[in-house]
Amino acid sequence: MAHLVWIVPLVLSIAYLASPRFRSNIAETRVRRLLATGLEKSRYTVFNDITLPSAGGTVHIDHLVVSRFGIFVIESQYAPGRVSGEEFQDRWKVEHWRRTSRLDNPLHRNTLQAEAVAGILEVPTRALHPLVVMVGQKQSGSAWPERVLTPERLLAHIRKKARSVIEGEQADQAIRKIEATRIQSLGRPAISKWQILQITLILVLLAGVWFTFRDQLSGLRDSLGAQREQQSAPELFHPDGARKSSQEVWEDSLVCAYSADTGRCACYESGGSKVELDPDKCRSLAERGSVLRQ
Repeated sequence: MAHLVWIVPLVLSIAYLASPRFRSNIAETRVRRLLATGLEKSRYTVFNDITLPSAGGTVHIDHLVVSRFGIFVIESQYAPGRVSGEEFQDRWKVEHWRRTSRLDNPLHRNTLQAEAVAGILEVPTRALHPLVVMVGQKQSGSAWPERVLTPERLLAHIRKKARSVIEGEQADQAIRKIEATRIQSLGRPAISKWQILQITLILVLLAGVWFTFRDQLSGLRDSLGAQREQQSAPELFHPDGARKSSQEVWEDSLVCAYSADTGRCACYESGGSKVELDPDKCRSLAERGSVLRQ
């Protein structure tokens, strides 16, 4: 049973990869990168993963983009498969691998986010653009409500709002209000608990795999090392790949001469020193193709 210890962290890792938290991270990361690389910093100010006060509580917003062309309140949602639903439905249908599940309508959450932003910034309704970005689905999204987009359509949709709806000073004031109002996590660690969980699962999984397969891994390492050594020093190995003994390596380094006329044989080391060997052994070494034969 000890050899199966790696299965536990593997199951935990799979469970984490299938968790809503990990899927949420996938969606937020995808949209965050799009906004960071696709929008001009001189025209758009992007906030990610912020919490604002709302009606005695708080509201979390995945992405908030402030510009003279409006304030985009963006909810990122990961949902693999085919998603379908109407704007006012409580739950949407998700079809994936011939299985059907239900998803809370993200537009409702997005509406509450937009209302919280409107209450804090006191901007006209026409300046707010609430959006939902669906990540991981297979359909084009043409049958969705207008506020629901695929990641591929997000930047084009934002740039399409090219008419100024608020003054530059109003946009700057909105940025200052968001900075002043957003709820900061006091003493927030440099690494989150979810990142710690990911690292821990990976380390435990690697340790379990090593504990279970260490003999095979050591054998593989030795085999690869022997192959590299055989390529760099072929004189240390037999043609079949077996390593030569130290005695065989020493004998190969000798220079032996045998005279068929006199029957005499002599062997010398590379430095010139003569070596006393049995006559039959000396003759055998002299008759090898790799040494001198006289």
